[in-house]
Amino acid sequence: MKTPDQLPPHTVTDLSAEYLPLSEAVNRLSEGMWGGLPRPDPVVLVKQSNEKLSVGFGPWREKAGRLLRVAAVKGKLAIYVLAKNQIRSGGHDLTLDASAMPEPASVPASVIERLIRSRGSLPDHPIRPSMQTAEGNEKLFVMLTVGLLVVQASDFEGWYHSERAKGRWPSQRAKTKKNGRPTRQTEALENAILALVNDLKWSGKDGIAALHRLLITSGRSDVPSQDTVARLVDQLHSKTGDMKLLRVPRARQKQTR
Repeated sequence: MKTPDQLPPHTVTDLSAEYLPLSEAVNRLSEGMWGGLPRPDPVVLVKQSNEKLSVGFGPWREKAGRLLRVAAVKGKLAIYVLAKNQIRSGGHDLTLDASAMPEPASVPASVIERLIRSRGSLPDHPIRPSMQTAEGNEKLFVMLTVGLLVVQASDFEGWYHSERAKGRWPSQRAKTKKNGRPTRQTEALENAILALVNDLKWSGKDGIAALHRLLITSGRSDVPSQDTVARLVDQLHSKTGDMKLLRVPRARQKQTR
């Protein structure tokens, strides 16, 4: 896997190299966010039976997709739609002016927010767009109906590097912080939690409070707050894919009068 300092090269089919389909942009972002980390357990299991098979880890890609969508909704990254000259929808021919088609059309952030998501992110082809989704813009509706959502490669590269510069990606956690307080989410604490999980002394269904007590009673002096431990467990689950680390939300009890 590539490190975040190496922006992965992109390949684009049926598009100018000036643009990237959203799926390709998400793949590149995911490689940067998680590159260099050990393969998650589910991927390791699949690769054991077929080493040559190219396998990605869904949760990593989903997180990258959500991050990209939020950036688009907030106006930090422009999304465009590329459509063909003529399409059929519901048995009716919908024709666009060919002279207006050479360049993808910009999709307003308000429309991006309305588009149906798949696992929190946007697919290459919008899901069941409507005139309401397109805010009454008939041309945009037609393009969204059969169009391909893309980002400009240069825009994506600039946004990618600005996100990487924040130093918040999981692939960057190993880097030593030069400024600010040292993190309480240490590698030693991660190993302690994983040891409890592997020894079957704790799992996500037991709750964070139970894990917090186990860490304290073990004699550790570096145990942070329950909220910090919860964030660390979530990060470990995302990084390793170990389902024993998946926290199960507990239903709130109804208050009796």
